[in-house]
Amino acid sequence: MRERRWTISILTIPGREEWLGRLVDSLMAERLDRQSRISIVFNRDVPEAPSEVERAIRRACGRAPVEVSFNVTEPTIAGGRQAQLNACRTERIAFVDDDLTVHGDLVGALDEGLARAPLGLIGIPSFVNDSQVAFKPRESTPSVSRRGIRFSPVQGMLVGGYRRLLLDVGGFNPRRRFWGEWTELNLRMWRLGFPTGYVMDGPFLRHWERAPDSPTRNRAGREVDILWGLMCTALEFDAEGITPDTASFWKLVEERYLAYAFGPELNPRVLLSTALKLTPLLAAEWSAIAAYREVRRRDPFQFAPFPELTEGDVAEVCAHAEGAIDKYREAGPIRVPSPAAGWRGRIMRRAQRLRSA
Repeated sequence: MRERRWTISILTIPGREEWLGRLVDSLMAERLDRQSRISIVFNRDVPEAPSEVERAIRRACGRAPVEVSFNVTEPTIAGGRQAQLNACRTERIAFVDDDLTVHGDLVGALDEGLARAPLGLIGIPSFVNDSQVAFKPRESTPSVSRRGIRFSPVQGMLVGGYRRLLLDVGGFNPRRRFWGEWTELNLRMWRLGFPTGYVMDGPFLRHWERAPDSPTRNRAGREVDILWGLMCTALEFDAEGITPDTASFWKLVEERYLAYAFGPELNPRVLLSTALKLTPLLAAEWSAIAAYREVRRRDPFQFAPFPELTEGDVAEVCAHAEGAIDKYREAGPIRVPSPAAGWRGRIMRRAQRLRSA
């Protein structure tokens, strides 16, 4: 059988088993298990034994050949994403949220899109529930369409890419604890010369908003997480000042993200109080933030957060990526060395000598 090139990686938590099962059913209906591994990362510490949790996940997934792993040491969303990447054993990975269903030839569309353009991250469109209302990409998000790709940040739901490239650019920023991990990674990709975008003319997702216990939408105190993510973005990418370059970032902060975070409770007093609550965390993380900012100042492309991409921007970054992406496109599958080779072989040979002594 041909070795699978893709891992479809799903992050889940307790209480969402029904929706996880629906997602896996949709993957099986499209026969995606024949083209890829299905990996599930359980992203919460619970009192039950891991074997019990695994049995519950397997019951929800029916006969699907799923692989289950656990992230309990740092079960933030960013920590869970990194655990997904760490568990991947294939050349390519697609991060899929557990409150989706997939419709169409996902792997074929992702492969074709990655062949068509030198993308660092790739996505497909999604719709709200069973309607024709578009969910992502948002029409309001600045984008440039060329080569059949809508070039823009790929903001979650389903994000595909090359495992080795994701590792080489640094994986997921641990400071995006419960909000903004995709925003930061997309920005980093563009600044390092790897564009991101959507294949719009193939398979699609349905986002089922009735799924309970969303770690972002339903999380108590989400305003703290969102404000923290915005503060880190401003500080790490030199966007704390309001300039022509950072105007789009501050416009989104004012018009969308603060309202999303605080809802009708938003007012200067609440905003300042929340910011003050974050000062101990900011003090603890300051040296790491400052060091990261110095690294980002050396990025070859100095896009500000939430850039207003132009045709020229996309052409320039694509030209850079055309050569740089080749080694990731041509990377072979991860191979485990035979026991006779490498460090494992040395240990086995030494143990054999000790036994025979």
